[in-house]
Amino acid sequence: MKEVLWIFTYTKEKTLGENNNEVYKLWKERNPMTRKNIDAKALLNQKNYILQAKRITSIETDEIKENIRLKIGVDTENFTNGVIGDQHDINVI
Repeated sequence: MKEVLWIFTYTKEKTLGENNNEVYKLWKERNPMTRKNIDAKALLNQKNYILQAKRITSIETDEIKENIRLKIGVDTENFTNGVIGDQHDINVI
């Protein structure tokens, strides 16, 4: 269940839209041996079922979103802000 939501959320964040063909390609890349008979429409139906039936908690959904943000690089701003720029070495005369 988490994998299905991860793939849909990742594609939505990456492309700023929900493209079922892109989702399906990513699903096949990440899960080549899992549910070989699933197609793009069935994958969409699976996602809708998970969300409508609340089969996954909001905490798990937030964890998925945070994982994706880290993977995509949204948090790189924090990394670049941590660069030492104004600090001086106290050992320098």
